[in-house]
This record gives sequence, C-alpha cells and structure tokens, in this order.
Amino acid sequence: MSAVFKKIIRDYKLSARLMPVFTLAPELELACARVADFIGESFPGEAEPLVTEMLQDGLAAYRQVRKSGEPHIAFMQGLFRRAHLLYARRYVAWQGERYQIWSPMLESIPSFEARHPGARTEAIDERCPERITPRSAAFQLAARTLTGENFRQYFEDYDVAHCLADSEAVPG
Repeated sequence: MSAVFKKIIRDYKLSARLMPVFTLAPELELACARVADFIGESFPGEAEPLVTEMLQDGLAAYRQVRKSGEPHIAFMQGLFRRAHLLYARRYVAWQGERYQIWSPMLESIPSFEARHPGARTEAIDERCPERITPRSAAFQLAARTLTGENFRQYFEDYDVAHCLADSEAVPG
C-alpha cells in the first residue's frame, strides 16, 4: 500500500469502510493505491481532496448494490466517476511570477509537484482547453493507474464506464 493511500485512509478514517471492499475484491486495494499515487492528496475536489471524494464515491456505489448486484463493479464505477474533474481546473505551480501548468494525464500530479520543488501549487478555476467526455476521462485515468489485468477485467469485461456520458464534452 502506498504512503499517499495510507495517509488518505488514516486522515479520512476510511479503513473500516474499505475493508469489506478489499475482502471481496483484493485487486481493488492496488487499484485505489495507484489512483491515490497518480492524483496525490493536494488536487482539490468539491469539498475535500479529489482522491478522497473518488474513494467515497466508490464506497457509496458499493453500498448501493452490495446485496443486489456486483458491488466490486459498482465500486470501480464510483471510483472513476469524478475523473473528468482533473480537466475542470488547471493545476498550477507558481515560482514567483512564473508558473507551470500540469497537463492532465501526461504525468502524475505528485511527479509534477516533485519537478517544481518549493513552488506554491494550487488549482485555479480555469478549464483545460481539451474537450473531454467523462467516459474518456475515466478510461484515461484507468489506463494510467490500473494494471493490465485489472484494466481488462473492469473496463473490457465489465465496462464500468458504461454509466458515464459518452457523447457530451465536459461543460466549460
């Protein structure tokens, strides 16, 4: 388990809630850790860090179908539901008056932050210029964070992105 994922679990008291998910589908622990490592803990969501909100969405989806469907698939649907928010704001590293902008999906956010040590980072309310659908954003994040077998299982066999809109770009 990654240090970022452990910190998020500890800070937001998610351990007891995630345990049943990881017991049912142990591969989801690696998937969650890799998502946490890619996004990091500083990219903001609506009220908390984005990765925390993504984990909570996965848990909510898991609970909804726990007894009536395939909860591990619902968890993955919830986990990647907010991937499009990585395009809704620009993540910027300020170095005095100069700044660098993170390009979504080209590198992980912690790698971007590491390339700019000492820089002040923040998300600004400016949409990325790329037009992207929530489905495409989910696929892109999954391709960068899941192992080959997990990607195949969840995105080819089960197509967890089927519930995401696939025809409309993220509003700007």
